[in-house]
Amino acid sequence: MARNWLGFIIGGVVLLTSDGVEGALVEYTIRFSQAKNHYADVEVRCETGGQSQFELMMPTWTPGSYLIREYARHVETISASDGEGAELPVSRSRKNRWLVKCGDAQSVVVKYKLYCNEMTVRTNQVERDFALFNGASTFLSPVEASKQKHQVRIELPDEWKHAICSLPSVDGDKQAFIAEDFDELVDSPILCGNPNIYPFKIGEREHLLVSIGEGDIWDGEATARDLEKIVAEHHKLWGVVPYPRYIFFNLLVEAGGGLEHDNSTVMMISRWYYRDREKYVRWLGLASHEFFHTWNVRRLRPKPLVEYDYENEVYLRSLWIAEGITSYYDDVQLARCGLISQKEYLELLSKQIEKLQKTPGRNIQSLSDSSHDTWIKLYRPNENSGNAQVSYYNKGAVAAFLLDAEIRSATGDKKSLDDVMRLLYERHANGVGYTPEEFQKLVAEVSGADLSNWFDRYINGVDEFDYSKPLDWYGLNFEKPKSSLEEGESKTDQEKPKKKKSWIGLTTEDKSGKLVVTKVLRDAPAFEAGLNVDDEILAIGQYRVTAGNWSTRLMQYQPGESVEVLIARREHIERLRLVLGEAPGESWKISVVKEPSDAQKQQLKAWLHQK
Repeated sequence: MARNWLGFIIGGVVLLTSDGVEGALVEYTIRFSQAKNHYADVEVRCETGGQSQFELMMPTWTPGSYLIREYARHVETISASDGEGAELPVSRSRKNRWLVKCGDAQSVVVKYKLYCNEMTVRTNQVERDFALFNGASTFLSPVEASKQKHQVRIELPDEWKHAICSLPSVDGDKQAFIAEDFDELVDSPILCGNPNIYPFKIGEREHLLVSIGEGDIWDGEATARDLEKIVAEHHKLWGVVPYPRYIFFNLLVEAGGGLEHDNSTVMMISRWYYRDREKYVRWLGLASHEFFHTWNVRRLRPKPLVEYDYENEVYLRSLWIAEGITSYYDDVQLARCGLISQKEYLELLSKQIEKLQKTPGRNIQSLSDSSHDTWIKLYRPNENSGNAQVSYYNKGAVAAFLLDAEIRSATGDKKSLDDVMRLLYERHANGVGYTPEEFQKLVAEVSGADLSNWFDRYINGVDEFDYSKPLDWYGLNFEKPKSSLEEGESKTDQEKPKKKKSWIGLTTEDKSGKLVVTKVLRDAPAFEAGLNVDDEILAIGQYRVTAGNWSTRLMQYQPGESVEVLIARREHIERLRLVLGEAPGESWKISVVKEPSDAQKQQLKAWLHQK
């Protein structure tokens, strides 16, 4: 995904006293040059305050994305000089730190090149037409100045009109922004260029939809109207609006992802999503998800995240609350504000449940462990991940669905997970933080029920979820699988016993004409037979198979038949004996029962706020 990038220059001034950095101000200036080479030229100017040396630091990860990403790997050709231009020694003191020996110099200038060519919501993207800056991957800051104010000034190219950031402007200068400290700077992405801007007000707060890449495909005005409904619904749920202004950065750049911030979010998606109802609903869910984080994660944080350590991993077991519960509410809120129908919501919930139930790792890794292991597992998936682990996004969302129903049924629909989240925010937001144990106690307080066994089984353990209680509460059920017509089969033929479909439990890919195994499901026939990822399947019995006829060839065999599979493993021919299984027939599609009771109708309405 190569892009043309503009370089930029950052100049920083740190006013140091003899006691350190008390009262210091870090000032940055961003300029643009050398678009075609993907480089940023960075200059940091620091007043030393008499110190003989100081360190500069760049974060190794971005809050909200729990993986060490080593942003310093993009830094090169670093040098330092005093205020008169005389060269000063600068050396790497750690993987993401540089030590400058300034002697008796009163000011120091550090220059380095930053390679910038990564189109994600975490990093920097600078092109001919726009620039996106994320603080963690942009700003190299003096270590001791992290609690001081940071000021950023953007010097735009002549053809660009806007520099947009959630930070307040400096003395009305629309190209200069001030952050109270390094945390706020990192938390405030900046978008430069000529975006389409759609302002709207909800609850006396200004909101902006700022879009890049709409073309004649994406309807920004209509999208802004949909965002108004999402914002209003979230305000209604939380009952408090903690920000002065909010910005939805919407980059339609054929990439994907979203990342939350205190007063903004960065989203990336394809502009073509707007013309596909199902995909556009996914974008609405993304916007709802990131906006929900304004409360849950940004201000209501697990205790280990109250103070960020930008240089080290921070372990916690609450990400299923921070991300999973958010993943539950993102779609629920779309239904509540009327952007999707009840039927559409149930389809989205069904897909979440189906995804979970088709992940063998749900029986291996608990939600608590999934949260803790995020630094080494979730963001580093491999071909066996589905067999060995579970996503705290996916399983956490389904767990939240179950927990919400538990609370509603325990209180006769007088309380819900909504009340738990509001109370959690009231007691633990804005620097207090919470632990998993404190969350569990609040659930017990709100529900009036001892749910410790529920948490032991479903959060700290790997018991299979029991869906019967929430489905019965709302008057829902799982539909029975509908049989489909075989080729040449009439509807009358469907009344006859159907031929069972064979199954071996693996996925394959056509790689340059080779039928190659890419995944093998735990405990499936292929798993038991010993097929491995990267095996090339050559034949079943004495007959050649290809990527083109593989699926139809399997249909010629009955479940229970024993067949010999010829494979090539690292160019060595081997034969494996395999007993075919029957294709799983479970259906996780949720629908309303034919004759729900009046109570079930009312409970469903109370949940989704729909008729």
